[in-house]
Amino acid sequence: HPAYGLDGGQPGAPGINRVVRVNGEIEVLSHIGQVEMQPGDVFEIHTPGGGGYGRSS
Repeated sequence: HPAYGLDGGQPGAPGINRVVRVNGEIEVLSHIGQVEMQPGDVFEIHTPGGGGYGRSS
């Protein structure tokens, strides 16, 4: 779940965990996902910022 915004601020983006396979295939994992890695595969963790505070002008 993304971080909540406060006082009219927008929520933050959700984080993403994924595996980029050596053949270019991308496998997005759930928040409790498990995956078997192979040599050459890359595990990526995308961590966004938090939610906003206040309405934008």
